[in-house]
Amino acid sequence: MAKIKAVIYDMDGILIDSEPLWREAEIKSFAKVGIRVTEEMCKLTMGMRTREIVDYRYSRTPWSGMTREDVVSDLVDEVIRLIREQGKPLPGVKSSLEYFRSQGLKIALATSSSQRLIDVILDKLQVGNYFEVINSAEHLEYGKPHPEIFLKTSKDLNVNPFDCLVIEDSFNGVLAAKAARMKVVAIPDSEGQKDPRFIIADYRLKSLTEIETIDIE
Repeated sequence: MAKIKAVIYDMDGILIDSEPLWREAEIKSFAKVGIRVTEEMCKLTMGMRTREIVDYRYSRTPWSGMTREDVVSDLVDEVIRLIREQGKPLPGVKSSLEYFRSQGLKIALATSSSQRLIDVILDKLQVGNYFEVINSAEHLEYGKPHPEIFLKTSKDLNVNPFDCLVIEDSFNGVLAAKAARMKVVAIPDSEGQKDPRFIIADYRLKSLTEIETIDIE
């Protein structure tokens, strides 16, 4: 492996245990427009942008009453409420950030979540000062699994994509990072640990507490 010059963190499911909160919010928000969504259905859209999730549901089961923009706003509001009430950092967040900083690596954040959510989560966890670049795919042309957000982030860092390491929890995110020709650490949730598709990642860890076991030289 070529020497890594930059590390790009995903946010949901990597910095904060927000995926269960997203599922809870999706189930509640879509119920308001008469759509029954299960936790398994939510897992299929992990890593997608909020608008893409709403459009995906609408394309399969159109509703009336609330507009899609209304549902997007309601979903984000609900996730923010849950994060403020229940959000907590996942194991190894600060120690991994400190480790990469001590190695002289550039550190960035690249997430499908909106800027509103980024601001709330970084404030909640008090880790915003670690990131040289913070990017949301909210207003990009493409979301994950397209590599656009990772390519933009490497460009903003002024680092070749080949020299970047991405840390992701979703398969859509891993696909996006591999498409950007970056090295990838996959840290799926306990259920995702059994998913054979994650074999495409360069490393598969159980948590950020194991991050120092990977080769960055």
